[in-house]
Amino acid sequence: MPGGRSLPALAIVTFACLLAWVETGSIEGADWLLYAVLAALLLAVLAFADSPPRPTAAALAGVAFLVAFAGWQAVSIAWSAVPSLARDDALLTLFYAVVLAIGLSVRGAVDRGVVVAAVAAGSGGLAVATGAALRFGSTPAADFGDGRLAFPVTYTNGAAAMFLVGFWPAVVLAARREVPLAGRAGALAAAAATLAGWLLTQSKGGGIALGLSAVAILALSRDRLRLILPTTITGLLVGSQFHELIAPYTSSDLLVAARDAGLTVLWLTAAAAAAGVLYALADRRLRLSTRWHRVATRAALAALVVAVLAVPIAFFATVEHPRSWAGDEWRAFRHSPSSETATTHFGSLGSNRYDFWRVALKEFSNHPLAGIGDRGFGPAYLIERRSGETPVRAHSFELDALSELGVVGSLLLLGALAPFVVLTARGAWRGDLAATAGAGTAAYFLIHASADWIWTIPAVGLPFFVLLGTASARDDAPPLPRLARTGVAIAGVVAALAVFAPPWLSSRLSSHALEGSTSPASDLRWARRLDPLPGRPYLVQAEVAPTPAAALGPLLEAAAKEPRSVDTRFELGLGYARAHHLRAARRELRLALRLEPGAPAIEQALRRIQHR
Repeated sequence: MPGGRSLPALAIVTFACLLAWVETGSIEGADWLLYAVLAALLLAVLAFADSPPRPTAAALAGVAFLVAFAGWQAVSIAWSAVPSLARDDALLTLFYAVVLAIGLSVRGAVDRGVVVAAVAAGSGGLAVATGAALRFGSTPAADFGDGRLAFPVTYTNGAAAMFLVGFWPAVVLAARREVPLAGRAGALAAAAATLAGWLLTQSKGGGIALGLSAVAILALSRDRLRLILPTTITGLLVGSQFHELIAPYTSSDLLVAARDAGLTVLWLTAAAAAAGVLYALADRRLRLSTRWHRVATRAALAALVVAVLAVPIAFFATVEHPRSWAGDEWRAFRHSPSSETATTHFGSLGSNRYDFWRVALKEFSNHPLAGIGDRGFGPAYLIERRSGETPVRAHSFELDALSELGVVGSLLLLGALAPFVVLTARGAWRGDLAATAGAGTAAYFLIHASADWIWTIPAVGLPFFVLLGTASARDDAPPLPRLARTGVAIAGVVAALAVFAPPWLSSRLSSHALEGSTSPASDLRWARRLDPLPGRPYLVQAEVAPTPAAALGPLLEAAAKEPRSVDTRFELGLGYARAHHLRAARRELRLALRLEPGAPAIEQALRRIQHR
């Protein structure tokens, strides 16, 4: 039936929505590994029960490079400061490779369009649900951090990416005449909802990526005339409520401002749906001749070029001393502002990204070939930082790859992404619906991920990769040979049961022991057997130990697993202090302080011990 081959991809979009709403966008392996198990089993069933199409050579190469990138991440465990997190990162990349393969299995214009609609509906639905939670929830103010929305994903820029990953799919659907009336109205509503959700987060990186991706897709697609209209309608409609949506940032009554903003999201979505109906009806009646369509398309391209050129012209016309202005902005970028004085977060340029990127580039220069090991940036930054932040990533997927995995990892990542960027760009140029949506989303995602760590958030990565695969699939491809199908099915089962499941079960057993299991010793023993890499089972064992002395053994084992983990060293130092081994406690706390110089909690603990 139409849409039947898209069901596994729809399941992936559902997983992404659950990870965003139920798991609050968590990056902890324990929260997303079960979904990886289910995705791998889906791939196995798909290969065994269906006849998936044979991918193009370019797409196959991209998947192979992504799997190789995951393998290199796993190899870097040997020199990573946090081996368990490096392993989790490798598993996340493998999860993305599985999702990409599921996207590539979608065949047929209808099925591929259904996946595009699912991504748009997923992001739009989350935005509407967020608006409803703000308007009718009991504690909407708690969903904001510093006046910016941090819900359902608890990281503001991650929440923005969760919304915006569905923006271009929604616009593309609204623009297409062959989409049913209700579908076009719903798509425009989803576009408005996602745009309104992004404004609530006030993510500068999301806004820049959205603007640059608009230039890219309008320049690339021959359907730019059609794309401009729904984009303009959505922008004007949501832009008219700009001040209402950013009001929580400076409001003296955050509760009222949050409820008003939630209501604004809801009525904007309804208004966009009505506008979508009117737009679709008018579009059915208005048909340009081939000649006039060509003229209008070229005029739209010319207008886009003029608009792009107008930016630097306006800049030089309005700024009296461009060099001085650039110097001021560069200084502002290099330092996070001590206090926000603007009426909107969009008005402040400063952040600590310059310092993050400085450390990442320094680590790359010191370890250019293989890097410092996956997830090594966090510990390295604690030692080299000039800010008070404790980021786990470098806020740039390219700099993460360079600093942690070196030239080798960066080339593997480039080899994974480049084929799909080319395939979606070619499809967008031909006017393919799914490819156009995929190209716009790829431009947005990769630009935003260059200045933030959204790559590491599965709730954002899953819809991106499933859409990227679907956009790169061929409608006319022959079926995959039986031998290849068997190999994919076996690989899916092995990945699910032997790769993803053991660390997930280990984490569940550790949590069960911590939450009051009747047999914590047995749970933790099995947790260590299933996943011998992390130190968490030993930390849990120390926490449930009957005496401080009994906790020392597990804490020492945890420190041996991750000797460069500041948290583990800190816990060991506190454990020695509780057991009255003060000399050992001071030694461990000093080691922890070397791993995080200036850490207030560690310094306070040292002072307390020195006075005993």
